[in-house]
Amino acid sequence: MNPVAIPLIEAAPFHLTPATAQALTGGTWHGSQQAVTLRGAALDSRAVRPGSLFVAIRGERVDGHDFAATAAGAGAALVLAQRPLDLPVPVLVCADVPGALLALAAEFRRRFTGATWIAVGGANGKTTTKDLLAAACRGSGQPVHVTAGNLNNHLGVPVTILATPAGTRFAVIEVGTNHPGEIAPLAAAVAPEVAVVTSIGPEHLEGFGDLAGVAREEAALLAALPPGAPCFAGLHGLAGHAAAHGTTVPALVALLTAPAAGRRLELLDDVVHPTGHGHVPTGRVASLSIRLDTPEGSAELPLPGAHNLSNATLAYRAAVAAGVAPQEALAGLSRAVPSAGRCQPKPWGHHLVIDDTYNANPASMIAGLAVLANCPGERLAVLGRMGELGTNEAEGHRQVGAEAARLGLPLISVRAPEMAAGYRAAGGSRLVEAADHQAATAAVRAHLAHPTTILIKASRSQALERVVEALLLSPC
Repeated sequence: MNPVAIPLIEAAPFHLTPATAQALTGGTWHGSQQAVTLRGAALDSRAVRPGSLFVAIRGERVDGHDFAATAAGAGAALVLAQRPLDLPVPVLVCADVPGALLALAAEFRRRFTGATWIAVGGANGKTTTKDLLAAACRGSGQPVHVTAGNLNNHLGVPVTILATPAGTRFAVIEVGTNHPGEIAPLAAAVAPEVAVVTSIGPEHLEGFGDLAGVAREEAALLAALPPGAPCFAGLHGLAGHAAAHGTTVPALVALLTAPAAGRRLELLDDVVHPTGHGHVPTGRVASLSIRLDTPEGSAELPLPGAHNLSNATLAYRAAVAAGVAPQEALAGLSRAVPSAGRCQPKPWGHHLVIDDTYNANPASMIAGLAVLANCPGERLAVLGRMGELGTNEAEGHRQVGAEAARLGLPLISVRAPEMAAGYRAAGGSRLVEAADHQAATAAVRAHLAHPTTILIKASRSQALERVVEALLLSPC
């Protein structure tokens, strides 16, 4: 189990009496019962600091209970466990350890004062938008707490909440999902005052079934807001996704707007939405950068693609809604840098590698291909398999292959035969099918007769960052 990052700034103290801790978690005490003051939480004994809550999770490969003694020795003040443990620190034995962790985080959030809490969800772009939103808030010069990486699940969200430092002015929390019903309890714990749904697209369809299922789930983030609260939803690319999945934009938008009733929802679309609540992002999209234009000024960002112009616009508007002055938000955005592994340009001699290897689904693949198509000179797409698409897996891969062919891009498909088939069926003629990372790396090198921009993208499970590393660590 990898260590869960906790900010270097010390988390705000969280005081718990034995009775309160037991009531919140539904647990029973094993060993001593005493009041504790927690400072943050850790799922990994290597991330424990003095005062940490240690959460013993039984995983597929590692059982956190086996490291509880190490955590206690490192200074853990309280241990949540599924079974009794004989330790020199208090242990709460809970039938549902993740649920107990979330309950503690919700109470911490309820007590925390002085911050504006902003939640970010969506099918695509939520980590990038979260990072841009944090950058916009930092433009105010006030303390910002933000989700590290993409710790956005049922464990990452409560750990992030409990890590919030005292004096935080803006807390930007990413909320993710891979099955129905996951967002609602996480959003309730965050209790956001501003919310952003970056997009609706084909994510985790093995759980949600279709785009309507995705929209219903993401809408739970908006439903968690108090009446009158501002919220924003990005519709970039939704028309294409809707058409590909046999539905319509109005039908999907209705699934977002109904749970947002009573809140101030603003839709960000490619065109003004018929309801009159739409807003079109304005600015310029260059090959590897964007410029966001607003009535209050502009910001240049080293991010590629129209989808990132939408992300930046959402971040800007949410930051201003949270209380950041417009000029400060723009100044903060102008200092933003690409998130690791997310359309991240990396020079390689006379060539340029666009590292987009962190994750993928059909919507983000198509957005990445659009970025590549907008780059000058020779271009090459290196695309691997996408996971968690359920019964839509074959069609999703064929759709991506067909889009690469439509854009006239050479394609190296890595362990993705359906993508290759879609490419051929759409008339693509420059295809290499690679069986592994080594073959993909060799195919890239064989293609490089002239300076080339190379997009490398796949689902996280495919580990195509190995291709990026192999290229960058060798002469071109």
